[in-house]
Amino acid sequence: MNLSDFFAQLYSRGVSGNGIERFFCSDDGKSSLYFSSPFRGVFCWVNDIFCREIPMDVQGDFSGFSLNFCQEGACEVSLLNGNFVYVSKGVLSMDTSMVKSGHYYPSSRYRGLELVFDLSAIAADGGELARFGFDPFAFERLLYKEAASGSLMVMPSPAWQRKAAFLADKMASFSVSMAEIRFYVMELLFLLAHDSGNRKSLHLPSLTKGQRLLATEAERLLSADLSRHLTVEQLSAMLGVSPSSLKKYFSQCYGECISVYLHRKRMEHAARLLAQGSLSVGKIGEAVGYQNQGKFGMAFKEFFGETPLEYRRCHNSPDTRFSGQF
Repeated sequence: MNLSDFFAQLYSRGVSGNGIERFFCSDDGKSSLYFSSPFRGVFCWVNDIFCREIPMDVQGDFSGFSLNFCQEGACEVSLLNGNFVYVSKGVLSMDTSMVKSGHYYPSSRYRGLELVFDLSAIAADGGELARFGFDPFAFERLLYKEAASGSLMVMPSPAWQRKAAFLADKMASFSVSMAEIRFYVMELLFLLAHDSGNRKSLHLPSLTKGQRLLATEAERLLSADLSRHLTVEQLSAMLGVSPSSLKKYFSQCYGECISVYLHRKRMEHAARLLAQGSLSVGKIGEAVGYQNQGKFGMAFKEFFGETPLEYRRCHNSPDTRFSGQF
């Protein structure tokens, strides 16, 4: 199906009274899109993702562009040359091509505000957006001029970021009307189009398909058994790449160095085991690479602000279990 049909089908699943629909987009029910269409041909939604990939099935040519602002986590963006860059917290990706097969989230966590503009549908509307002070066709021409790779990465001003986060939070809590969504969307667009001080261009390093594969394979090896201690040198030897290159590829893909990423994964997995099971604290520590229960307790408290037993008492119920992905 084409872009407009895809979103029309999504939007027809059942819209709330204020024009927002929550669409569950993962099998476990944890990942959601809070979707709205404030103007004809303009689609606005909040991504609240707890998985690696969200599939899509959009066929045909796309005439338009998209804006994707990251509040938390990271999202992969495919460039026209076949390479990949990663949108992280505070970055706005402005893209002249549409993702058709799906979105990929390396760390299984992403939250952000996304806007898609279908210029074919907008053209049939008689210029409603232009009457509000935003010309989507002129903005598309600007993107094509500045984004030779198909994507322009910018760091919006702190004020713009606060406004985008405010709209995302309001939509995700269903506490905003359609009229307010239209106003906030137009405000964000007007500021981007008419005040270059609201965006600073970024030149993010990209990964080739081979470099991306090395980073994701390293992550797979690390996450397969969190009790195991693999050094960067061991990982590099297993993958046939130098330690310095592997560290660079990994941090570009996941937004964290290997040691920080692995420590976070261990602590999150320990929290999950504490909340959902009856394993002893010692056994849970061993499962995430700690042979000494005292050292595990100290590391856990430093990460979460409470001891493993305190965490278990507060979170060991169906309604409060840790919701991270591993």
